[in-house]
Amino acid sequence: MRAFKYKIGWLLLIMLLFAGCASIEKAEALHRQGEKQAALEMAISLLEDDSSKVRLRAVKLIGKIGGPKAGPALHQRLGEEDARVRREVVRNLGKVKYEPAIEDLADLVPDSSADMLRALADAFRDYGKTGIDLIVSRYDSPSQSSNRGAYKDLMIAVGPEIADSISKLLKGRSFFENRDTFDILRSIKNPRVATLMLPYLADEEVAEQVIEAMRHLGSNAVEATITALQKQKKSGELLVTERLIRILGLLKAKSGIEMLESYSQHDSERIRNAVEHSLFQIRGF
Repeated sequence: MRAFKYKIGWLLLIMLLFAGCASIEKAEALHRQGEKQAALEMAISLLEDDSSKVRLRAVKLIGKIGGPKAGPALHQRLGEEDARVRREVVRNLGKVKYEPAIEDLADLVPDSSADMLRALADAFRDYGKTGIDLIVSRYDSPSQSSNRGAYKDLMIAVGPEIADSISKLLKGRSFFENRDTFDILRSIKNPRVATLMLPYLADEEVAEQVIEAMRHLGSNAVEATITALQKQKKSGELLVTERLIRILGLLKAKSGIEMLESYSQHDSERIRNAVEHSLFQIRGF
């Protein structure tokens, strides 16, 4: 008798799984046929399905359809027990740009796994400026100092989209205060970062950090440095000019040789020496 009940239990479970699969397939078919509202309603109902695979497909379909009902339905599933489904909920909240969930998403950052951080990065990237500004403010908040490392990792995962907002934190801060921010910027291998950092070469407090960060950016920093050095011919700020020349040497930028040579007869001996040293670094002689 016990064995019979056991078999009946398994049979019912299998039937439920098949029922869920059939329902999500129907919802996806409705979506393909252009019946978006019907597909959305069916997908939302499947967020409670016993099968995590069905719930995963339902979340993806809801994110794809979007609309006023999509965000609230996904928001309610932030406590999803299956880790993979939960990550997909996070991604799709960003995809539908449901702003009432944005603070809750930011609250997930401190205790997130590497996989969840990547999902959160996707979400905040999709939220655009609203999402970016929120995580930058969390990173910079004294009340979040114990979680600063987690927000730092998140911003590195977000990538170039974070550069404009995070670079604004450099102004008027000390070498020590800017260490983590420079770590973030130099981890983002994008030419835009170089353009944003170069103006800080005039700041004695952080100039050496800028030079080191530019070295880490490698080829992504070359074009911006050459352009900035060209502009220095008009402004004539010797310290900034010297630092830009040093950067081209550290980058071993062959495309910068012509620009460096244009400074080889400069009135300042300091500039001429910097040019000579950088050309040696590039050419090796």
